[in-house]
Amino acid sequence: MADHLAPALLEACVVVGASNDKLREVYQTYNNNGAPEHLLLEPVVLHVLSPPFVGRPQNESDLVGSHGKRRRSFLRKKREHQPSGASAPSQGGAAEARGGSEDVSVPTDIDLMALPQLCFPGGLQVTNEQRDEQFHFLVFTDIFGNKTHGVVMQCYQPILEGISCFHNEAGSSKFSKLFTAFSFCVISKYPYFTALRDCLSCLLIQLRTCRLSDMEDRVKDFAAKLSLVPIPPPGQLHLMFTLRPLTIVLPSRDDKDHPAVDLDLHLPFLCLRPQQILQVLSCLLQEQRVVLFSADWARLTLFAESLLVFLQPLSWQQPYVPVLARGMLDFLMAPTAFLMGCHLSHFEEVASETDDLILINIDGGSVSTSCSDTLDLPQIPPAAADYFTQRCQSLQMNFDLHQCRHATCSDINEQRAQRRAWQHHLNHDIQRITLELIVNIFRLK
Repeated sequence: MADHLAPALLEACVVVGASNDKLREVYQTYNNNGAPEHLLLEPVVLHVLSPPFVGRPQNESDLVGSHGKRRRSFLRKKREHQPSGASAPSQGGAAEARGGSEDVSVPTDIDLMALPQLCFPGGLQVTNEQRDEQFHFLVFTDIFGNKTHGVVMQCYQPILEGISCFHNEAGSSKFSKLFTAFSFCVISKYPYFTALRDCLSCLLIQLRTCRLSDMEDRVKDFAAKLSLVPIPPPGQLHLMFTLRPLTIVLPSRDDKDHPAVDLDLHLPFLCLRPQQILQVLSCLLQEQRVVLFSADWARLTLFAESLLVFLQPLSWQQPYVPVLARGMLDFLMAPTAFLMGCHLSHFEEVASETDDLILINIDGGSVSTSCSDTLDLPQIPPAAADYFTQRCQSLQMNFDLHQCRHATCSDINEQRAQRRAWQHHLNHDIQRITLELIVNIFRLK
């Protein structure tokens, strides 16, 4: 029976944050010595929620005191060998957490070793003020080239509330001036970046309004609902479902050999000129070592995924890591071709210490190399480049201009539907232009 069911949207929902012991240590230090500056904690996996959501017989020690349900936590063993001081994230934290609970059901194709670092690529910070939620996107590629996709939402909570909520302890009404972040990572085999971001935005609304004692159950219910959402088959049939207050759409694939496109393909055109996009595509076609830079983690993956769509029907066969955490910069020393991305703050360091890299500053709109200011690469045939540039001028990439003649929408779902229809039409035009470019490159070579 299972072989005939449609594949589901959710592969796993993972909660990542600081351990209970470390949060208590930080709070005690704060009460005794004041708030430390630039404090970084080591992120660990706190919960893994994956289908099927069916309980199993358990020992009394595995029960949650308040609800009587098995707590699928990775923090059963105390981290005895962890240094007393806070340290930068490392891959060992996730490995130790993984060994702390042997009864947790984790999909075999999900590697939790590097996930904490990627959920906090800039480090897990302790702050003295509440910060806005942030999203970013991940892509994992195994040795066979199979991809798994993740959407991460970072939320800041007062430290004592964070201890109470995600570590199943009684809530505290004591006021806290320290805040730490928790990451909620939704993992899927399918690249539904926009849809999964919308899903996490709906979860955020619930987390803001629910009681602390109910927050863990809200996350479990959220994951269980997503595990019931099927993936639409290839063709013209899209799938719509509702997570209050939003109606969310999963676009279908054009055919079974290509993934669905659920992102804004005009993002690279907002950051680079058409001539620069041609330079980047030329580098990818010649399998250069390409590094993307941005101060916004979300832009890295969306920009990289757009570039890979532009290459279709060709596909990138080299290492692909669109987000490198601060502890993963050594990956850029690899001698092979690759496409990777890291924070803009590392631009000068990467450019000075590594040779023969193509450096793309997304925020600054520049394309350069790590050894000189000019690109010395074979150019795309002039006829194909001129035709591409001319066709790009016809693209209408401003939704507000498109909406000038329309009435103002009073319903958010209607407004989102109009935006999706406009984006779908624009994506179709961009894919047609880039396909013509690929064809012309080889036809006019």
